[in-house]
Amino acid sequence: CCFFKFSSKIQYNKVVKAQLWIYLRQVQKPTTVFVQILRLIKPMKDGTRYTGIRSLKLDMNPGTGIWQSIDVKTVLQNWLKQPESNLGIEIKAFDENGRDLAVTFPGPGEDGL
Repeated sequence: CCFFKFSSKIQYNKVVKAQLWIYLRQVQKPTTVFVQILRLIKPMKDGTRYTGIRSLKLDMNPGTGIWQSIDVKTVLQNWLKQPESNLGIEIKAFDENGRDLAVTFPGPGEDGL
């Protein structure tokens, strides 16, 4: 879990750009990676706890990991307008075999968020 603090001086109408960068671990062979960015919400009657912000499908080649940028401007603007709606976001990045590739807690020699 990563936390980001925003100054109370920031107003939603002053946000012109907001990006979140995630680091994806290296792969051993050419791989398709599926990235999901989900906005957490108060549980609805049907049990839904999130809404999709964005989904990406990336083709990765063997070698070093990669940084991927996610546009979160709209989410941030909404949070600044209605801070009580900020329950967070969840990032999922998996290869075809279900292996998690997003680095949130770096291992030895890895960069993190």
